[in-house]
Amino acid sequence: MFRRSDRRDGAPDVAALEARNAATQGFLALDDEQRAAAEAVRAAEELGTARRLGRAWADVAAVGDAATEAYLVATRDFPIVEGRPSSGGRAADERALREIERAREVIRRFRTEHGRVLDEATLALAGLPRAVQQARTLLVAARSAVEGAEAAGFRSRRAAQQLAEAEQEAARLDDPTLGLREQRTATQRTIDLARSASTLAEEAPRTAQSVRSALASITTRRSATETKVERIEPAMSALRREFSEPCSRDLTGAERAAREAVVEADAVIAAARRAAEEGDWDDAADRVTAARAALGRAEHHHESVVDRLAELRAVREDPSKEAADTRFVLRDAQRLVVDRGLVDRFGQILDAQSVRLQNARDRLTGTHPDYWLYLTELRGVRERVRDVVSEVRAAAAR
Repeated sequence: MFRRSDRRDGAPDVAALEARNAATQGFLALDDEQRAAAEAVRAAEELGTARRLGRAWADVAAVGDAATEAYLVATRDFPIVEGRPSSGGRAADERALREIERAREVIRRFRTEHGRVLDEATLALAGLPRAVQQARTLLVAARSAVEGAEAAGFRSRRAAQQLAEAEQEAARLDDPTLGLREQRTATQRTIDLARSASTLAEEAPRTAQSVRSALASITTRRSATETKVERIEPAMSALRREFSEPCSRDLTGAERAAREAVVEADAVIAAARRAAEEGDWDDAADRVTAARAALGRAEHHHESVVDRLAELRAVREDPSKEAADTRFVLRDAQRLVVDRGLVDRFGQILDAQSVRLQNARDRLTGTHPDYWLYLTELRGVRERVRDVVSEVRAAAAR
């Protein structure tokens, strides 16, 4: 026979058990949310995308820690023994649940307030493993491409350099002390360098063909340049005979400089041929580019002298033509200024150019006038007038 009180004492307290279960479920949810937010904050700080976010999170995390402590105290001080809760446990669990819910709400508000930064950081954190795997895959492909090109006789120095740098960056990914920002940087660098190495290796056969063609054509250009250099001294002699010394002063030494450039080109072309014979097509291509630049300098010296002679002869034959062309440009600008009502702003500038033009004409005196100064001055007038016209049109557009 049993007493009614015995049955009541032995029966489980369903409400208390439900309170403990609710507190436990709340605690587990809080733990997940707090951990995820903390990881996002850490990632954002490491990426440098948020300032002072850590301090704001510390206050939020403190609320979460306090709620966790309340739950742990409740479970410690009011244990469930053989399915029966301790007296007072239900109240402790309900207090803990209230703190847990408050903490979860604080975390939700924090995530809402800093949503964009935290979402970006979370995305970066989640995408990093895939990016690392992509980097390693591309590195394997790049290594295969570079080795394949070399085996086929198309060595690419640039491809090998890019591959070596990619290998160095990839090695950093195994460093456990590397921060998130450094990991992302090293990963992206590995990806970029590996892709570049693969591309250069794939282009190596075309580079080789291009170098072969360039070496053939540059020989012809070098011969033509030598012929041009031979014409510099006769042109300089004509300049000195026919015109005053200032007309050719800045061209003194043009022939010597041109010949030095040709000598430099010869040396670089020879180096390009040696690199091509050794299969270093990148180096050969660089040398060809340098040779072209050297020949270009030699040709420039030739053109400077020959063109100067032609220009001075033309202006000597008819000085008024150059002045007339300049005067036409000047008058056209003056009409524009008047039409736009901007005489007060630009009239004096154009008047000054008219004086420059007349002064240049007046200086054409003597047996050997300084025609080069004359040309330079008139070109300066036209350039200044063009600047004024641009300013007038800009002012009218506003």
